[in-house]
Amino acid sequence: MVLRRIFWIFMIILVCCIAFYRCYFLRQPYRKVPNNENLFVSPANWEIIAIIKNPTDNTIIYKNNNEVLDHFIDWIGSGATMISIMMTPMDVHYQRSPNKATMIEEKYVRGKRRNAMKTDPTMKSTLQNEYNAMLFEADNWVRYRIVQIAWTVARRIVSYVDVEDKVEQWEVIWMIRFWSQVTIIFDRNVDVLAKVWDKVIDGETVLARIKAK
Repeated sequence: MVLRRIFWIFMIILVCCIAFYRCYFLRQPYRKVPNNENLFVSPANWEIIAIIKNPTDNTIIYKNNNEVLDHFIDWIGSGATMISIMMTPMDVHYQRSPNKATMIEEKYVRGKRRNAMKTDPTMKSTLQNEYNAMLFEADNWVRYRIVQIAWTVARRIVSYVDVEDKVEQWEVIWMIRFWSQVTIIFDRNVDVLAKVWDKVIDGETVLARIKAK
């Protein structure tokens, strides 16, 4: 009798966990996408923890992560701005394309298991973790790179697009599981509108716009 009760309690907990994972963790809520090629929406959901202009000019960051940052900034050029967004286990873990664009490069690195939430001056704990970096070129020739960074526990980055694929501004193109971070790097042709500690919604919150000529 006791064993049967334990069995049913275990089964109820298991079903609840599966339902939570399927119905909540893997949710894709409706978003009010601006559908404006001059605007760039947030690729991820929750909070901006860092905005760094000219990251390769920042002595502390560059000295400690020069190899990783060189790759991140490659094809972006000088005058880049890096925005890092933190995600928690309760946030939407699918990511959306910030703009209508074509993916022209992708690189996956199975890095270390460090805390992707820390905001230390060197960004060492995030830039040395497992990551997947994708380079995009928008129809207006603006380039940006999105970097998915895994957390200490989760090592599961899922990509739904390939090199040369075209994506829409609203399109779901990646997923990263559990606590994690998503970084987007814009080229010099973009004005950043967001601020550190802003709460952002994937596919909806405007992070930046193309500079007026």
